[in-house]
Amino acid sequence: MKIFALVLSVLALNLSFFQPAFAADEMDKAAKEDYVDIGGGQRLWASYKAPKNGAPTVVLLHGLTYTMKPWNYFADDLVKLNPDVGVLRYDMTGMGKTLLGGPLPVNYEITYQNQVRQLRALLEIYKIEKPTLVGLSYGGAIALAYAATYPGTFDKLILMAPFTEPLESQDKFIRTQISATRIAFPFNPSTDAQLYDFFLRQFVYTTFPLSEPVTVANPYILEAVYQMTRSVRFFHASAIVDQLPPNSVHLMVGGQDQYIPREVLDRFWNSLPEATRASRTNIAYTEHKIPEAAPTYSASWVNEIIKGNKLLSGGRVFEGNPWTFKARSGETEIAVPRP
Repeated sequence: MKIFALVLSVLALNLSFFQPAFAADEMDKAAKEDYVDIGGGQRLWASYKAPKNGAPTVVLLHGLTYTMKPWNYFADDLVKLNPDVGVLRYDMTGMGKTLLGGPLPVNYEITYQNQVRQLRALLEIYKIEKPTLVGLSYGGAIALAYAATYPGTFDKLILMAPFTEPLESQDKFIRTQISATRIAFPFNPSTDAQLYDFFLRQFVYTTFPLSEPVTVANPYILEAVYQMTRSVRFFHASAIVDQLPPNSVHLMVGGQDQYIPREVLDRFWNSLPEATRASRTNIAYTEHKIPEAAPTYSASWVNEIIKGNKLLSGGRVFEGNPWTFKARSGETEIAVPRP
């Protein structure tokens, strides 16, 4: 009987931790969701819950192949913890309803610089001042690029497994293909840049449907992902870290990230000026998509950051445990509340 009770307890814990990503969230009851015209014939599908009582606003920037939907449980838990907080989510150009509501097929460039400009336009339309930017993967790159482009218009950067430099394995594979092409076809008139784009498109179209099945949800996503990847590969966070304000960067790392190697995120963290580093947490048992893998724990941690927990400053590095809802840095331990 005791064993049976123990099994039930473990199952209950698992169900509370690994929640489905696309269930409806309670936050939507207080949020307005619609297309937003940002000018220049561009519009974004967005959801916005306005803050109350002077609370801050967080902007949730999704990853490549993502939409705002995978933030559902995270956003819901964040609002349960902090009912006054404002939350802005949207589908970036190339993804979700923004993709389907825009020009099709995708025969245009989707640059990360334009994503940054669109974010700025959205903030101006909603009259959001000094938000905290929470960026996952590709969204982390957009948050960093925004911070460098529009200094003084944000409060904090919370970067979840951010894209900070070209993925070495992918880059090496493509450059190997270029070298092989030069040997096999010495009179090929294409430039190296043209060949790189050619092989990058092949890479996206052949590998992403296997690793990210959502990319076959409609016939336009893969080309959009290619265009986004083609641009963001030129983004190097190391080029802009000196432009970030003191104590502004909070890094969250999945302990079992299957996409971005730990040494890449270590290199980014170490490239930050010491004064810029606020906090870092390495979340155990968690994959790349942190808001899906550990939505409640990550929402609780983000809430501690936006509340201004003084322990999350000075570059402290924590080891977080989403099972116990605790994080430790040396002798310092933080127990974050559950919603």
